[in-house]
Amino acid sequence: MFICDTHCDTISELYKNEVDFFANKQHIDVERILKNGGGLQFCALFIPTEQFRYHGGIRYTLTLLDKYKTELKKLAARGVDVHPILTKADATAALQHKFNPLLAIEEGGALGGSLAALRMYYELGVRALTLVWSNRNDIADGVNEDCTKGGLTTFGRQVVAEMNRLGMAVDVSHMSTYGFWDTLATSSKPIIATHSNAYSLCDQPRNLNDEQIKALGKNNGFIGINFYADFLEKDYHQASSESIYKHLAYMLDLLGDDDHVGFGTDFDGIDHTPVDIQGVQDLVPLVELLTKKFGDQTVAKITHQNCLNYLQRVL
Repeated sequence: MFICDTHCDTISELYKNEVDFFANKQHIDVERILKNGGGLQFCALFIPTEQFRYHGGIRYTLTLLDKYKTELKKLAARGVDVHPILTKADATAALQHKFNPLLAIEEGGALGGSLAALRMYYELGVRALTLVWSNRNDIADGVNEDCTKGGLTTFGRQVVAEMNRLGMAVDVSHMSTYGFWDTLATSSKPIIATHSNAYSLCDQPRNLNDEQIKALGKNNGFIGINFYADFLEKDYHQASSESIYKHLAYMLDLLGDDDHVGFGTDFDGIDHTPVDIQGVQDLVPLVELLTKKFGDQTVAKITHQNCLNYLQRVL
């Protein structure tokens, strides 16, 4: 089965732990993705917000980007069918390839306040940017700053406009409520919440409220369900594959269609996974469960079609 996942922090962990992408003991490695049948994986370069939300993030971002590029070369040398997603044509052809990485950055502080840096990241292959990571940066306020009622800054509006022009996915996961609505109004292309769940089922500030979910559907955007147990259930010990099903079912009912949701696992960026999901290898039984609940057509949309269609709209 071919599975699209719109968020993981694996590259940052590969760098910190000095391990390879092909095989490791983290939540994700390429060997297990290939065993599943292949897929498309957003690979986020996570830039720690407490260090880099204003300045200094460019050097660390380039260090992680070097790790990403180095690992892709090593995979190709192994004979892995590596097909980076850079254009609409690449998204169209994804199903013909086994491993389709899409390079992303998580935390707009990586720009260092520079649109030139954004353009250079695009030249280096970055196709998605999470504007903030929960706190405030020079683009917008994160969910931890919701009390300020602050949205996009002037620079933030410039960033969104330039991302639209270049063809990059604008990610609103981690944003304050006000930042979310500002981004929705500012962006000329559909936006994405790469790894966010339903607030009505689990009242964590990182989850999306009903109006946000409906707005993303109306905007022709995309929502990736986060596998972080703390965002699935109020008591994370109770989180399981059934919890993922419940969040998916809730959003499908709220949206009135099955065209705008998928997976955004947050693998290698979370310390609590559902009890029956320890890594990418457990996506196969999850998909089997969802197929029993939703049927083949809806599950095909959730696993890959919705994500691929979204990329056609924004790249």
